[in-house]
Amino acid sequence: MKKFNFLSFIVIMACLFGCTQTPEKADDYDMRRRQVGEYFLSSGVTRYFLPEVPYWANFSEAGSCRRDGVMKFFELSKVRDSLSLNYEQAIQLQLMFNNELRKLKESNEVDHIPFKEEERLFFRVSEQIQAGIRVFRIPKYKKLNLLWVDPLINEGKEKKLKALVNSERFADGHPVFLTLCKSRFAMETWMRKEGLANKNIRLLTYELLTPFSLEGELSTRYHIYLSDLFEEKSIVLYAPRGKTVPKVFEGKYKTKFY
Repeated sequence: MKKFNFLSFIVIMACLFGCTQTPEKADDYDMRRRQVGEYFLSSGVTRYFLPEVPYWANFSEAGSCRRDGVMKFFELSKVRDSLSLNYEQAIQLQLMFNNELRKLKESNEVDHIPFKEEERLFFRVSEQIQAGIRVFRIPKYKKLNLLWVDPLINEGKEKKLKALVNSERFADGHPVFLTLCKSRFAMETWMRKEGLANKNIRLLTYELLTPFSLEGELSTRYHIYLSDLFEEKSIVLYAPRGKTVPKVFEGKYKTKFY
């Protein structure tokens, strides 16, 4: 009886295992797992990113909506400490990174891009932030009229929204549309559809939200710190009558109901 050859056994098992694996298709790029090596090749930018919110949890309870696509939330305290950024700069960096990331995915027709590409994008956008470049440009006007648009859009009341924007009481400050539901890309698309693209209305979209407090503590809800984003501004927030103003809107502002 021949002795058992352990090395032969290993070779046979490896062959069987390899032969039973489903071959990966070249056109399945979007569904592939990222290579483990990518995590270790990164220079450390990935430590700024929180895990992506899964589809089932990607919604706004206050806005009564599901969000259009995933985004990368930053761990703001690490970003601020590493790059010496204030709150406004850090949250603008998050917005600009996600906005450019969406464009990059669309141009390559993929759902994910390699970490190295994300890394290069992060550094490029951070340089733009340091240079004073912004996607969301803060109005120079002293008074800002912020309109929470989600309830009106959800209920199909675009005519009421336009009437409010064109009213005298809304004309005494620079208009800003505030949404907890739509990305900047989705909001710009909606604005063009509704004929509002040329109204010089600024768009404060959900990419400017953060789950971290100003002190860098991970919270149990999202925040947007209006007083810190709009320093030395007089802020009026317009919200629908009968609805509770979401706690996500923080800072000093006056509330008016429509």
